[in-house]
Amino acid sequence: MEWIALALFSTFILFQMLYIFIPLYTIKGNKDVKKLKVEKGFSILIPAFNEEKTILNCLQGIVNLNYKNFEAIFINDGSSDQTLELLTDYLDLRPLSRTSSTFTQFERINGFYQSEKHPNIFVLDKANGGKADALNAGIAYSLRKLVITLDADSILEPNALTVMNQAFEDKKVIAAGGMVQISQGFTGSHVKPKPVFNVPGLIRYQIIQYLTDFYLHKTTQAKLKSITVIAGAFGAFQKQALIEVNGYRKTVGEDLDITLRMHKLIKAKYKKHKLIFVPNACCYTECPENYRGLFSQRFRWQKGFIDCLIHFRKSYFKNLGIPVSIYILIDSLILGTLNAYPTMIIPIILLITKNYEMALFFLAITFLLALSRSMVAMVVAGRFGHHYSNWDKLKVSLFIPFEILTYRLLGLVFVTVGTILFFKNKNSWNRVDRVGMNKQNYGEGIRIPRKEVG
Repeated sequence: MEWIALALFSTFILFQMLYIFIPLYTIKGNKDVKKLKVEKGFSILIPAFNEEKTILNCLQGIVNLNYKNFEAIFINDGSSDQTLELLTDYLDLRPLSRTSSTFTQFERINGFYQSEKHPNIFVLDKANGGKADALNAGIAYSLRKLVITLDADSILEPNALTVMNQAFEDKKVIAAGGMVQISQGFTGSHVKPKPVFNVPGLIRYQIIQYLTDFYLHKTTQAKLKSITVIAGAFGAFQKQALIEVNGYRKTVGEDLDITLRMHKLIKAKYKKHKLIFVPNACCYTECPENYRGLFSQRFRWQKGFIDCLIHFRKSYFKNLGIPVSIYILIDSLILGTLNAYPTMIIPIILLITKNYEMALFFLAITFLLALSRSMVAMVVAGRFGHHYSNWDKLKVSLFIPFEILTYRLLGLVFVTVGTILFFKNKNSWNRVDRVGMNKQNYGEGIRIPRKEVG
């Protein structure tokens, strides 16, 4: 039994070391934005269901883009609140005749509209069918060769498309994930945001987690050709690739699902193509501000993972490739879903066998690795301009050890309860209530400049 514990813990250490040293020694960071002479065409798809509290912030981000060759399609997925009315009022919509192409598997379309004020912004109104259904409708009505998927609570940084345009200069890129930042962790205008740490502990926990997951995990997986998730909050795809995989499958983990199907497409047809992570293409998203919202979000993420884990059970290694399969089965399943091994089960096994010294050693190594990973995430984030004040740096340094021993243990609840809920009702969405990015009661928050929308 001790040998099993040692083998599992050694595997855990290996993955943690990869996440620490690959970004630290290979990612130099680049804040410079290179504007190419030719702008590729992007269709930005924003599915929205009852997003009245956040939709105008997302819209302002679209209006403020330093890019011309794009269309933005807001997909109102049967909202029962004022989402459609707000878009109608702010955009001055008029009906437009545009026929769909390629896809037909989505719910009834009620109307397609174009903004009088911003002719490159459109609204597609449809019956409720879920996020995947809304994205499929958006793909069918889009006209550009590159598709950006964006959550309705996300705000694109003004140069985000310029950076993505540069990324797709490489013809072998079939899809790219952008950097997602927690909006509540910034103050000032989103054009020149300033990172701050004067937020509640629950939000601090999510800020540290996002910085770690994106700057460490995704950069490492990109280096090893094993990106498992292009975040639905901000991802870019070759439209033809989306068509070839028949669009999005109805699942609560649609971003994981579409990423894995991109890998299958590469393995089957485009062997020299790749998925990449673009850390300097940034958007800001609202994170849950209470435990209820956080649990709902993470339960949904876990349900999506289990759904895809089962759905792709016959595709590992042969159809998905070795690197992706290893990360799904070992890092995500054994060390993620079954992360009780390095955090709880292994020490228990050692205590049962009365190997107290080894149990203490494992716990100490686990803590030091977690501490190192979070600190390296802050270092790498700084290379991309994420700089805290000296006072906030002190807050971060004091919070990280506390977070490892407290908030991070919530992960055990997320994966265990989320897995149970999957088998109880795998399709329930566990929706998170929105607050609205400019409505925090603890600070100024990020501000989005108005640019002739109202």
